[in-house]
Amino acid sequence: MRYVLGVHLGTTRTTAAVCRSGGAHWGRPEVVPLGGGFPWLDSVLHVGPNGDVLTGQAALRRAATEPDRIARGPLRRTGDAVPFVLGDRSYPAETLAAALIGWVADRVADAEGTDPERIVVTHPPGWSGHRRGALHEALDAAQLPAVLALPSPIAAAESHHAREHVEVGATLAVCRIGGEGTEAALLRRGPRGFELLAHTEGPEHAAGAHLDDLLVRRLVRAAGADETDPAAMARLRAACTAAKERLSQVPETMVLDDVPLTRAEFDELARPALASAIASLERLAATVPSGDLAAAVLVGGTARTPLAAELAETMLSCPVAVDHDPGTALCRGAALAARPVPEPEPAKESTSTSLVSGSYELPVVYRGDDLDDIEPPPERPPVEITPLEPPKRRFSLARKAASTTNRDEER
Repeated sequence: MRYVLGVHLGTTRTTAAVCRSGGAHWGRPEVVPLGGGFPWLDSVLHVGPNGDVLTGQAALRRAATEPDRIARGPLRRTGDAVPFVLGDRSYPAETLAAALIGWVADRVADAEGTDPERIVVTHPPGWSGHRRGALHEALDAAQLPAVLALPSPIAAAESHHAREHVEVGATLAVCRIGGEGTEAALLRRGPRGFELLAHTEGPEHAAGAHLDDLLVRRLVRAAGADETDPAAMARLRAACTAAKERLSQVPETMVLDDVPLTRAEFDELARPALASAIASLERLAATVPSGDLAAAVLVGGTARTPLAAELAETMLSCPVAVDHDPGTALCRGAALAARPVPEPEPAKESTSTSLVSGSYELPVVYRGDDLDDIEPPPERPPVEITPLEPPKRRFSLARKAASTTNRDEER
């Protein structure tokens, strides 16, 4: 069956979704389980001495014995001059990002029985032409089909539009509260899709990882964890992360089976950080004429915290919408954007404002002829860069063997 693939390569977690063709119509996006049945994969790679790649939990299990071969969140460093040093070799971040995207594409192709017609990958809204070009070259080396680049706020807007129709000319505010970063953006829906009007990076201390740190500091004594034991602290941190996620659905939970934690206690810790993230969105929203802002949309794994929506409803003067599964909103929006574009809707009269430019930017294709705006890359340090062998495409015996090894590691 024909399908398209959307991938969000987050700093902490990677998610993917597909839209399948049902003949005359394309279906709604479906999230693809990537790691042990979970709808996400840890954005972590382990690169062995011979270039073999493990991902997710399989890679994390190697972290205790081979920490020098672990790379985390490579997309964030794509285009940077300083490479990842793994063992005795150096790898550009974009090469590792392409390897992880290729792994996801292969896993989905195995499940679907064929390659996707198109892949859309989200990226931060502030990326330069150099960063897009660096990833383009790495994806080309990975032998992936043509990949479209999509700023993450547009993916969030597409996901929202699939659930609540957004009229042509309407303005949306989007706030992503992720694992290690936040961002706010304004978008306008044009006849051919959403246009990014403005964006800003929010404070890192508002992200999910910082909230995990706060919980660990709060509970380390109650849990009896030895602060000098890295393994014990890692277990406590993982337990705090899981407890934080459970508290989005229940008012009270247990950490490590013997330490109680209530939502009220967590909210007390998280309120300053989350308020700071929403404040970034509030400042952008204040530039929109009164009554022109259709909604504020919250996405990202930390956005499922009920306090985030409560703060947004208090601080903003427009309707607030939280995706039903904010942690996968971006990959679902990317899959929606990957579908063939329908005929444009007629533009409404008198919808322009001072915020709106006259053009509607389509997703950028990662191909050489679309990257004329790429500035010269920064000078790399005098180190030897080792090219990573591109992921073997599906049905390759070599790739099958590597895939089997990786799946055995995941069990």
